[in-house]
Amino acid sequence: MTDPQKTAVGFARLIQLWTIQLRRITEGLAGMTGLSESVLSQSAQSLQGLPHPGALSAAQLNLIASSVASQRQGIAAMQAQLRVLDEQLAMLEQVLGPLAEWSRTWAHFEGLVMPARRNPGPED
Repeated sequence: MTDPQKTAVGFARLIQLWTIQLRRITEGLAGMTGLSESVLSQSAQSLQGLPHPGALSAAQLNLIASSVASQRQGIAAMQAQLRVLDEQLAMLEQVLGPLAEWSRTWAHFEGLVMPARRNPGPED
């Protein structure tokens, strides 16, 4: 026998031993719970309609993975929106800065040119 064949036979033997151990564990648990026969020895028809535990876990994990991916896509979309908003605010800031400076200068000019209005008190 060649090396790959020995490896394949060894692997098949390990799987067989593992299956036997799982069957013994399942039968032992069935005996401890008071079941008259092992779940493995029940007819396949009595188990139809029930999801396999591995399939159920896989479905749940797929749902969780999809949910996480969806949330990350939502965050990416929000980040893009925030970048656009930040760019808009930066442009507005650039426009408002000189306008605010001009407004201060104009107010100072008005203060110099226009006589100060005094509010005369009520005449007695």
